[in-house]
Amino acid sequence: MDRAPPGGLPSKVMRVWRIAVALLLSIAPPAAPQSDPSDAWSDWGAVLARYASAERVQYARWKAENPAEWRRFLAWLETADPSQMSPADQRAFWINAYNARVVVGVLSRYPIDSVKDVGFLGGRVRGFFGREEHRVAGRQRSLDDIRAMVTRPPLGDPRAHFALTLATDSSPPLRPEPYRGATLDTQLDFQTRTFLNSPEGSQLDKDARRLYLTPILAWHEEDFLHDGGTVRSFVAQYVMGAAAEAAASA
Repeated sequence: MDRAPPGGLPSKVMRVWRIAVALLLSIAPPAAPQSDPSDAWSDWGAVLARYASAERVQYARWKAENPAEWRRFLAWLETADPSQMSPADQRAFWINAYNARVVVGVLSRYPIDSVKDVGFLGGRVRGFFGREEHRVAGRQRSLDDIRAMVTRPPLGDPRAHFALTLATDSSPPLRPEPYRGATLDTQLDFQTRTFLNSPEGSQLDKDARRLYLTPILAWHEEDFLHDGGTVRSFVAQYVMGAAAEAAASA
């Protein structure tokens, strides 16, 4: 007969208990993938509120402080599974991932005069946006790869181009709050309308009756040609006043 050690259970009982625990662990279902990104967006939002504004991004301070929320958010991006999210949340995921990894690219090289200085031939060879140096959703990607996830089918929305920062003065600014699936449509409309009505988005030569548009529209022209539309018809939905008339009549 097994004797219980002082203050303990008999060894035979302990063996049975261990076997029972092992069986329970073996049949327990695997943990469900994290499909709710709310906590991650809270971390990203805290960082954006601290370092980004409509006027500028405080890269030097961001790099020096390297806050815990930022490190935690980047770690989450590396392993997150957006396929478990709703389509709207997936779009928000890729926009936020792109913008965050643009910041990583700048901070890792800071101080840097221009992202065009990365690579060769003004960034056209092994440039800032084409390097597969960003681990997102379980694999290495380039910024161009990440952009395509939210601007091309099946998730593609051409308005996303105006939510993606290029870390240049002439590009859409880094929005000082996260994109979220629940409010994404309103956020993208605001970004598109605001940027296309800014001097960086469009300029109207009234004398020549010509409307000059951001090169983003030419670089990604095919993304704006859905349902038989044109770049001009897309722009006409968002620009205002005389610029809208010029876009519609072109």
